[in-house]
Amino acid sequence: MLENTNKFLIGNILKSIRVEKDIPIKRISSALNVSESTISQIETGKNKPAKEKITAISQICGYSFDYEIDREEIIGLVQLIYTQYTNLEKEKLNLTIGKIKSSISIQCSYARFEYYLILYMDVIINQKNEDVQFLKKILEIGKSTFSVKELSIYYDIQALEMMYLNDNIKALEYLDKSRLYDNESLMNHYHYCSIYLNLGYYTLAQQYIIKCIDIAVKEVSFERLCYLILNQGVLYLNTSQYNESIVLNLKLLEESKKRNNAILEFCVLANLTLSSLMQKDFKLGFKYLEMIDQKYKNEDSDLVLYQIMLYFFSKDFISAKKVIRKALSNDNISKYYQNFFHGIKYLMDNKFIKAIELVEICYTLALKDGEVDRAMLDLKFLDVLYSKYELQDKLKRVKEIEENFYKISYSNCVLENIDLKLN
Repeated sequence: MLENTNKFLIGNILKSIRVEKDIPIKRISSALNVSESTISQIETGKNKPAKEKITAISQICGYSFDYEIDREEIIGLVQLIYTQYTNLEKEKLNLTIGKIKSSISIQCSYARFEYYLILYMDVIINQKNEDVQFLKKILEIGKSTFSVKELSIYYDIQALEMMYLNDNIKALEYLDKSRLYDNESLMNHYHYCSIYLNLGYYTLAQQYIIKCIDIAVKEVSFERLCYLILNQGVLYLNTSQYNESIVLNLKLLEESKKRNNAILEFCVLANLTLSSLMQKDFKLGFKYLEMIDQKYKNEDSDLVLYQIMLYFFSKDFISAKKVIRKALSNDNISKYYQNFFHGIKYLMDNKFIKAIELVEICYTLALKDGEVDRAMLDLKFLDVLYSKYELQDKLKRVKEIEENFYKISYSNCVLENIDLKLN
């Protein structure tokens, strides 16, 4: 097997082991009684070391090199895990990852970088609190030996990591890299779709939804297809096509119950609640809110916001204030929700100037965090407040911003920084 193994792969493996253990080249060269340049040439792939030298370098770094591991098999497992992630087969995915993690000898074998790619996928997909930077440090050394498919997966998972960190611009950069290696990846297109939905680029989001649905149907990815249709429902909601959103989400609600998919059901009911709220059908909004599992109600700040708004617009101020008090007692509540909930309370206390100031702060916070969809909802609320309290100058400004948002959302230009200030 050694004869058929790429010398660059061997060099990168030995370098990554040394870097991981923080061992200088000098120590390796002294132990083997060779020059530092000899070790450097091995690590850069200029020279191919004998099996004995690979073993010796590994042992100096505290490893025992396993020559029996079939790298092609592990490459296959990388792709299998990614397929399971694509198809939302979480249980199967974690079983496959567990199989890899139980075979620790893979860590020092020709499949070393595949091993670390799987660990990286595990940490990001399952959102574990582990040392991601260390994993990427190892992977950056060995990525030049990855197959085209592995590179596509690696950059897509990096994009997912950035999405969880709310760094959409960086996520898009990684997605562009991923697409260079595989332009038919369902998850790559799905991630584009999610980012553009969040940023308010609805024309772009629609293009990727259509592409994703086409791929999902071909690949028979039924679970993922449901979430794609959910995204279509969100698109309808954000473009004020409330009836279309409700019809689509009601169909998904039936499907989620058939599949016993609690997470999908929660997402659908949350969308239905918001659709009803936006259409001012508060009775229906309360109905959908009551159908949501209590554990989600306690954990999701958006649901609390919907509940408060339903009570507020129904003029049940006693219930609204009760929910606000409970929400504000949570030490983990974000600055955005603190300001928004206080703002609603001020409105109920007829302190509308203070209320408006806080909602304006919420708009600024949402824009700063790149949550354009949330910023747009804040603008709609400010539009109502400025009209009600006859703040004509502010109303004029918010109308201009809404118009600019519309232009940005439906443009097909390269993503630009959004800086739309109220004052």
